[in-house]
Amino acid sequence: MKKLVLGGLLILILGVVMVSGCTSSPKVDDTPKINVTNLKVVSQGYGMYDVKATITPNQDISYMEMVVIAYDVDDAVIERSPMAWNTNDAKSGQVQKATGMVFIQGNEKPVKMDVLIFDSVFAGGSESGNIYKQTIKV
Repeated sequence: MKKLVLGGLLILILGVVMVSGCTSSPKVDDTPKINVTNLKVVSQGYGMYDVKATITPNQDISYMEMVVIAYDVDDAVIERSPMAWNTNDAKSGQVQKATGMVFIQGNEKPVKMDVLIFDSVFAGGSESGNIYKQTIKV
């Protein structure tokens, strides 16, 4: 009788160990695709703004582009530059000096800009799928 109880207990323990050990999740790489530093907006006058950044890919990226969305004091969009800057074949670890240009017509004055970087073509105004997003005050 003891052998039967010990055998059943052993099978139960093995079953728990197998189930818990076999259902582990794969490791998720949460390293960002790019590092962005020195992000700033520089007014050139007459409604022209340069958006400057240093971008370093953490992996090879075949295409990158910068999208800039400018907002006024009421948080209304006053300009959307869908391809302020772009590059092809960015290599891992290779520093990219990016300068995007935004032109705002009329007397509108931006108070902040969203800077988004995509690793695919920016399509139809959707902001989803970006690999980087930062809001900067102007």
